[in-house]
Amino acid sequence: MAARPKIDQGNFIFDDSRISWGPFPYVENAEFALSDFDEERRVIDVLFKFAANKKITVHTHIQQTNMLVVQGELRMYETDGSIKEIRHAGQYFRGKKDDTHSEGGGPEGAVVFYSVRVDERDELFDILDDKEQVIATIKIGDVRSMWEAKNSALGI
Repeated sequence: MAARPKIDQGNFIFDDSRISWGPFPYVENAEFALSDFDEERRVIDVLFKFAANKKITVHTHIQQTNMLVVQGELRMYETDGSIKEIRHAGQYFRGKKDDTHSEGGGPEGAVVFYSVRVDERDELFDILDDKEQVIATIKIGDVRSMWEAKNSALGI
């Protein structure tokens, strides 16, 4: 078998100019674009675009949320604000349920693809205040409403 030729991909730049970004409830310093909502299979795919050097609010992933860093650098923070981990473009991570943290973009921001695998519960994320008290819970019905609004705006 012949060896595969190496391809120099240089610095890949993800072109998000055709993505319709919008605000996500209770989350500042990031925009999102809902990519797919498969309620029957209970899978939600979404892109988030994080502002450079900014953190989003502390939250808990109630469901397993896998991620692929598409562009930039994603910084994961402990609830006290200290850096837990830095994730770079091209890295994939399998999330775990009940993970509480904050995250945000590095010096050039970040674009991250998330795939949420929803179990029998309808709760997806808890949004926390600065005392780590739940101020809102994002549920599957909230995403359904977002999906329907997106499709309606597109005439689908």
